[in-house]
Amino acid sequence: MSNNLEEYTTRDDSEINENYNSSDSEEYVENYINNGLGTRRNKNRKWCRTLSTSSEEEDPHLTQNIENCKRTEMFLWTKKNLTPILHIFDDGNSGVKVHLNAQSTPFDAFQIFFSEELVSQITEQTNNYFKYVKDHIACKTNSRLNNWQNASVCEMYGFFCTTMLMSRVRKLSLREYWSTDEMLKTSIFRKIIARDRYMLLLQMLNFNDHNVINDDPIIKIRPVVDKLKKSFSQSFTPYENLCIDESLVPYKGRCYFKQFIPSKRSRFGIKIFVLCDCRTNYVLDFIIYTGKKTEISQSTSTIGISGNVVMTLLQPYFEKGHTLITDNWYTSPRLYTLLHEHKTNAFGTVRKNRSEMPRMEESLKKGEICYRSTNNLLAMKWRDKKDVWMLSTVHAARLIETEKRNYRTGLKKTKPSCIADYNSYMGAVDKVDMVLSTLNSTRKTIKWYKKLFFRLLDLAIYNAYILYKNSTGTKQKFNEFHSALVKDTLRKYPQSRSVVGGGKKDSKDIPFRLTERHFLSKCSNQTDKAQLARRKCVVCAKHKKRSDTRYECRKCDVGLCIDCFETYHTQMNF
Repeated sequence: MSNNLEEYTTRDDSEINENYNSSDSEEYVENYINNGLGTRRNKNRKWCRTLSTSSEEEDPHLTQNIENCKRTEMFLWTKKNLTPILHIFDDGNSGVKVHLNAQSTPFDAFQIFFSEELVSQITEQTNNYFKYVKDHIACKTNSRLNNWQNASVCEMYGFFCTTMLMSRVRKLSLREYWSTDEMLKTSIFRKIIARDRYMLLLQMLNFNDHNVINDDPIIKIRPVVDKLKKSFSQSFTPYENLCIDESLVPYKGRCYFKQFIPSKRSRFGIKIFVLCDCRTNYVLDFIIYTGKKTEISQSTSTIGISGNVVMTLLQPYFEKGHTLITDNWYTSPRLYTLLHEHKTNAFGTVRKNRSEMPRMEESLKKGEICYRSTNNLLAMKWRDKKDVWMLSTVHAARLIETEKRNYRTGLKKTKPSCIADYNSYMGAVDKVDMVLSTLNSTRKTIKWYKKLFFRLLDLAIYNAYILYKNSTGTKQKFNEFHSALVKDTLRKYPQSRSVVGGGKKDSKDIPFRLTERHFLSKCSNQTDKAQLARRKCVVCAKHKKRSDTRYECRKCDVGLCIDCFETYHTQMNF
């Protein structure tokens, strides 16, 4: 409606007469009538003339409709450039808000989120869930559940460390981490926790009382979600620029709020709306999408679900002068106007068919821009390889030079300032996903809430890394912090498991010397005096006997006495 009103109220009589006689005049008039401004009896040339602002006579119906537009907060776009009214941000209070110093360890930062209190609660719920399973499910005779012992906080930290280590040592299945095969063996896992015990803890892992009946979709993991959301927001005060984007937890099992996003690499999963600080990439808050029951405020119905997500996440940061960057799923004129009223600047890409967006029919060549503006909004279209639409309360429509050059002319390329800023700040959530994809603690499981828990564990580790890095002033990389965190945790909570042989030997573990065909031969190395070389017998050497021999096994490349050849190739422990 605002688009047609602006077009007609800014043209003179000659333009209207020309448009009326053109083939598309009927479409303009019909659109105007269908939008509620005017009646069908006005569908003639005289009606068109009354819409001109240069006419001496004013149509009372038109004046009344304009006033109705103002009362309903409709947007009247003009071709004037925007002079932004910026809200000033004070970054004096920004930064880390917890007690960490230069002597703090990675585990100190991690305990801000996964404290003993939270881990104790998880341990208690895991033990209670075993009791529930034992009472309601008949266990087989050879089931691992028959060997259950209540878990402790120390053991649960060891369980988390084992899961974190698995992201650094990639193997095809969980059992391979405890394999005794020489090609696959990684002894650290056997030192921390037994294989069957790890499998049992993973099976019984639980986070809330199983008997609670509630219509909350994430009731199974609610205590962990609430605890982490609270600690995330209280531990860090963001800087000026914030961004909101969605992240996907890969999952293909049964979950009614599972999403399909074709643009993501893992297309199926649980969607999370994430609020990030653009300067440090710290995750400030998140909302788990659960369909109609998603925890978002419904106070403003005119901005849609995407706008309500933004308002919910930004609610603690209103009236402070922050600048929000969003993509085209969130951006709308109504949302940005509402944010401006809350002293929050905003800019981002926008869909051209979004409600209240102006119509810009100009055909642009590459590098050209066109724009419309209101009192505090700039809508701009820029032609690159395709049309890019932007909405901003921060920028004016102006081009700036970039560091890239045109390979033909050698001149620096230009682009709108709002697009340059968007490219600089928008990728915070994607950067977090990229870093966590290299050290992903998520394990294969059919339970969606376990999948989600390990994702939250990774987010807590990443936030701990940001706090540690900013508090100590070190330039440590995330993988170095991750490794140091595992070591510090195991020193703080040592696992009292004695290393055992590993159980029954597999046929694949038989040494090479016992499985192939071997033959006794003379040592092949010749000396200058044309005498046969001698080698030490490995069997005699093991028994601390001194014995040089002229014979060897060329396949095994060891020296052997004639009497020791059979012993070496037939006995596991000679």
